[in-house]
Parts: sequence; C-alpha cells; structure tokens
Amino acid sequence: MDELKRLRGLMKEETFKEHGFTNKMRENILNEVHSKPSSKAFSFNIIPIFAPLMSFVFVAACLSLFVYFGGTQLGLFDGNNASAPFYQYEAKDRPESLGAEFKFLTKAPFEVAEVTTKTSEDPSGEIELVNLTGKERQIIKLTFQSIEPGTNLTLYQEEVKVGQSKGSYYESEGPEKVNRLIWIEGDTIKYEMEYLPGGSDITLSKKDMIKMAESFR
Repeated sequence: MDELKRLRGLMKEETFKEHGFTNKMRENILNEVHSKPSSKAFSFNIIPIFAPLMSFVFVAACLSLFVYFGGTQLGLFDGNNASAPFYQYEAKDRPESLGAEFKFLTKAPFEVAEVTTKTSEDPSGEIELVNLTGKERQIIKLTFQSIEPGTNLTLYQEEVKVGQSKGSYYESEGPEKVNRLIWIEGDTIKYEMEYLPGGSDITLSKKDMIKMAESFR
C-alpha cells in the first residue's frame, strides 16, 4: 500500500513529458493509478465467499430432494407408514359355511398359522366370523354378512373406497393399535376386517388395509 501511495504521488502530468506518451495513454494510466481499489477488492474477495455458499445450497437442495423422494417411496409422508410386507394367502382354510357369494382374502401381512371360525347373528341376519392368526399372535378378524338391498347402514368413520365400493375406516392410537375397515359390495354383501398387531411390531396404515380388502377374490 505504501508503494502504491508513493506511485500515485509521482504520477503527475510532467511524468509523461518527453517519453512518447499520447494524451489518451496518459489519461488511461493516470485514471488507473488514481482510482480507488475498493470495487476491485470486493470483486476479488466475493469469489471465495460466494463459491462455498453456492456449494452448500446445492448440497442442501440435493439432500432435500433425496429425503423427499425416498420418504415418498417408503410411504413416510402424507400420513402413511411404510407399507407392510404382504404374503400371498391360499384360502385353503376358507370355511365351508361361507357361501359362494362371498369373496375371501388372498393377501395377509403375516404368514397365517391358525384359522378359527364362528357363526352368530344380529338384527340384520346371520354373520360368519373368521379369525386368521399369525405366529406372533397377530390377528385379522373377518366378518361376512348378507344384507337386504337398500338396508340403511350408517358408516360412522372416515369414508373410503375399496375398489368401487363404499366403505369406512378407523384406526386407534397408542401401542394397542387397532385398524378396522368396513365396506359394502353390490348393496347386498357387507365385509368387515379388523387387524390387531399382537406381539409383532408390524402396524398397518389405511393404505395397507385397503390393499388387503382389494385382494378379496
């Protein structure tokens, strides 16, 4: 800085006399020497600051996209858990008492170890109950019932669709989580499905329950 100050003091008009400098050359040199360095210093210093900042923004943006799309694929966003693993279930244990008009589950979130059946009645008629139990005491409770066309059934929980059929969904909170899905097919068949995780750590989402219901064949 001292050398630059001394140079500015020496660079007077007489410095250029008898050295072959044109007027334009003298003006350019004087302007360059006497100009303030602040703008150039700023341009020089901004590069090392700006470059790491842009790198950080780029990395943060990439990470955000990775987390979002990864979470979407896993079902962690939009209020859903990651989808449970599903096993193909061969309905060899379908109760003989279950009429041909009823469909039966073909996908389950666990390997079925035991099947129990029971018949009961309510004011709407006979009900067939089937329980599918897994090795960790997980249970799927299935209810099958024929109803009269036009029967007025009020579905109190969240309205959902199972294929083209109208239904309702409910799930409880806490460690003893219970999922329940009810749907009506063709105005004459009522299905109810309830899932209890038992001793397993597999919990189901609304999406999982609808996937199971749509597997009925």
